[in-house]
Amino acid sequence: MTLFQQVHAANMLSDDPVVDFHVLPPAPDAPAEVNLQTHGRSPPQQTPPLPRWRRSEPVCPGKRSEAEVSVLFAGPVSRDGCCRLVCEIVKHVLYQRQQMPLPYEQLPFFTRRANEASDRKKYQRALSDLDEVFQNLEAVFGLTVVPRVHILLGGSVVRPKELYEVNMERVALGHREKSLETLSCIRKLFHTLFVEDVLNELRSLPLMNMLLLVEGHRDSGIQWFRPKLNYRVPERCKKLVISLSCSPGSCSPTGEQTNHSDSSDYIWFQAPIIIKGFYA
Repeated sequence: MTLFQQVHAANMLSDDPVVDFHVLPPAPDAPAEVNLQTHGRSPPQQTPPLPRWRRSEPVCPGKRSEAEVSVLFAGPVSRDGCCRLVCEIVKHVLYQRQQMPLPYEQLPFFTRRANEASDRKKYQRALSDLDEVFQNLEAVFGLTVVPRVHILLGGSVVRPKELYEVNMERVALGHREKSLETLSCIRKLFHTLFVEDVLNELRSLPLMNMLLLVEGHRDSGIQWFRPKLNYRVPERCKKLVISLSCSPGSCSPTGEQTNHSDSSDYIWFQAPIIIKGFYA
């Protein structure tokens, strides 16, 4: 008698069946067991993390996409050093966002080699406007503490396409003799920008205008920059904050740095010159 017949006979003689023949073992080529939690569907795949710039909320009406890059210095920075850092950021933004065909330092060389008069005029105009902005920006830093600088690309002051904020509220200002070397601060700044690589993640832009605004004391005697009392930080644009600060263990903020917390004494000033993007 086979094993099947023995078990069948035992079931016929017993009130408690030994084996339920309706439950059969799966065939060798049967499909894998169904996961009841996923209802037979394969689990969702993990998507790679988005780049830093697009890691914030999606852009929609009334919303803004914002990112921040923090640059930490090991000691105090002079006012002249802060001004140089802002100027270098302006040059970097214009070139990386395709508003200039060449880096700022190469424009004088290619201006002399330009074959067409129109190209030579573009280079000369850009150099002249930027030099005037940088010279007057240096005068502003000599008159007042500058907590923030805004670089606006495209659109208008109210609704630009992109906003770059240089935040220096946590920078400890020191005398030039007791401050870090400006070149070392510039190297630290660009090392951080290249590591974060936020500007290269953005989409290419058409030629646009650049507007520059600085925040300073209302009674500082700023003349070339014009007061912009009704300026508000734009909301519907992409925003990148470059936050400069000093290590708390190596320096302490000076009194003039902390005084700008009284926002009523600090207003925005806009440069009267508009930097226009151009192609080669």
